[in-house]
Amino acid sequence: MGQQHRGSAAGLRRKLVVVGAVVVMGVAGNVAAAEAATPAAPKVLAKFNVDFSARSMARGTRVIHCEIRFIGDHGGIPHKSGHVHGTVNVRTGVTCTQPLRMIRGKVGLFSNRGSKIKAFGSTGARTAKGNAALVCKSGKYHGEAVATLYAPAGYSPSVANVGKKTSTVSIHC
Repeated sequence: MGQQHRGSAAGLRRKLVVVGAVVVMGVAGNVAAAEAATPAAPKVLAKFNVDFSARSMARGTRVIHCEIRFIGDHGGIPHKSGHVHGTVNVRTGVTCTQPLRMIRGKVGLFSNRGSKIKAFGSTGARTAKGNAALVCKSGKYHGEAVATLYAPAGYSPSVANVGKKTSTVSIHC
């Protein structure tokens, strides 16, 4: 499974800084259970979608809409894997209406028993997907994802960041 890092939100921030990510984001919501399981951390509100726009005399305004989301039932919350027995995973994806120059992201799965962060991305595509998994140990789990989106030439902004966080769930193994 690779190296696991202790600490939930703090672990994500440390890992993202080390690998050169631009921002750490979370979505405000029902996170009381997550805060009980992890150290208190300042909240940074995240944009989970972005629009890139370009002006063309021949075609008017063109817009590329992009969104980061968690994939799966119940809003993509962490769950026992149906494909790899004995693991818990969270899946994420970025979807745009047109191809981008590049999508670079990280997805993290955090519990009060450990964490896992995985990179994902694509070049010249309109989508990118990622997955993070941990060996199943009873506890509280949540997922976080961030991505840097690089627009095609002629679009503004040229680079944008998006992020999202799942609610915290208890999983018994």
